[in-house]
Amino acid sequence: MHLPHHCQARNSAVRCNALELALAIASALLPGTALAQQDDAQANAQATPYQSSLWLEPRVSVQHTVTSNARLDASGVSDHVTEVIPGLRLVSNTARVKGFFDYSLHGAYYARESVPHHVWHNLNASVVLEAIEQRAFIDVAGVVASQPISAFGAPVDGSPANPNNSQTSSFRLSPYLRGSMGSSVDYEARYAVQDTRTDAANRSGVTTQDWLLHLGSRKNGQILGWSVDASQQTADFSLGRRIDTTTLRARVSYAVSPQLLLSAVGGTESTNQLSPTRESHAIGGIGAVWQPSERTRLSFERESRYFGEAHNVVLEHRTGRTVWRYTDQKGISNGLGAQAASLGSLFDLLDGFYSRLEADPIRRTQLVLAEIERLGLPANLQVFQDFLRSSSTVQRVQQLSLALLGQRSTATLAISRSDSRLLDGSLHLGDDFDTNTQIRQHGWNLLLAHRLTPNSSIHASFGEQRSVGTVPGLETRVRAFILGWNTLLTRRTSGTIQIRRVLSDGPASPYSESAIMGIITHRF
Repeated sequence: MHLPHHCQARNSAVRCNALELALAIASALLPGTALAQQDDAQANAQATPYQSSLWLEPRVSVQHTVTSNARLDASGVSDHVTEVIPGLRLVSNTARVKGFFDYSLHGAYYARESVPHHVWHNLNASVVLEAIEQRAFIDVAGVVASQPISAFGAPVDGSPANPNNSQTSSFRLSPYLRGSMGSSVDYEARYAVQDTRTDAANRSGVTTQDWLLHLGSRKNGQILGWSVDASQQTADFSLGRRIDTTTLRARVSYAVSPQLLLSAVGGTESTNQLSPTRESHAIGGIGAVWQPSERTRLSFERESRYFGEAHNVVLEHRTGRTVWRYTDQKGISNGLGAQAASLGSLFDLLDGFYSRLEADPIRRTQLVLAEIERLGLPANLQVFQDFLRSSSTVQRVQQLSLALLGQRSTATLAISRSDSRLLDGSLHLGDDFDTNTQIRQHGWNLLLAHRLTPNSSIHASFGEQRSVGTVPGLETRVRAFILGWNTLLTRRTSGTIQIRRVLSDGPASPYSESAIMGIITHRF
């Protein structure tokens, strides 16, 4: 099993200067060699409790925050917030069950009752069950997380006092058959149902059902390859209408060399996405996969679709002590933008680096999580979360992430940009697109961490995010600075102290906050 891997400024010069500054700071903080990094990582792995096929770790955290603005709004109401957070992490790599389950329950008590006491959940789970050996499988995934209701409100930081905070859940079940017909043809028949809901009353939930039949040549080093996919999707919105899409897509691939694969795509699709009645449209596209080495991979695909051009670009590169990843995706976003199940975006980035040091997925998971926790870094390094929407949009998302890993220091830089354009303006479904035909977001986050001793570290985070709508003056800019110290109190107990300063100076949601927090976490 391979666990999921899982700002642009107003001109390019500012963006390039920020990147150069980040690289310069990171390089100065990274005196260790790649060999030293490997030795240190393997030493950490040996100190981590390990089981070959199953790893279970309960935990509990207590967090106390003194904040000058508990509601993150212009009122500036201060409060003391105490949170108790029990949790459980399970990773499985058995013959029949492969995946992970991470759950935590959050209870928050407000001393001055600036908001009611609150309980909420966080879940990330993704499991593959092998029901019949090498034949029948079941994918199960679930995400319960906080998401911003509006692109122009305060960013979600896990606090229920945030008026822009919504608890969103998404669960997916997908049974499928996979196998071969003869010696040259592979097949897959799959059904999937996914239900996404939010506790924001004016945002739509959506239930999607997908059917897929795939036939294709076996990937056994042949120069020519082919595949045919027939799919049907039904998306039923609680505050909107039902959208049906049927697609037939054929693909032909040609291996120019062992490192370069070219492909061509053609087909047709029928949908009522743009009108009450179904309309048919042709599909045409090209693609390429280039992998010059085990450390570098570039994939590109572009298609002509009923809404215009769609594309998917992924570039990944690793060196002795760096991990680079760039993605550029454009396509349809239907309904809620619930995030995918993952142990965190920083985990996904570092997992790609440590894969060359540790092949076993459970041992590698423990290694990566231990390093993240020891440095006091946030596992989820998203610059901004996708806001809730009930409307269908054409969305382009570009993300660049970089991690530089030294013997005692780590630096990460994340840059994101998204552009969402309303697809059908005739419907008014209660979200930001009732008044905006286009919403653009961009931001960046620089995080630096340095291990002072084997048991203590310091970290600093700087970031900015900006959202701009088509309504004149509808714009927000949020800047955040966090400085923290993390230490190992006992073998399985850690303590963290953080100070935080947030400034929001956009006309849509102006506020500021200063806070200090202490966190104690024990892992059983």
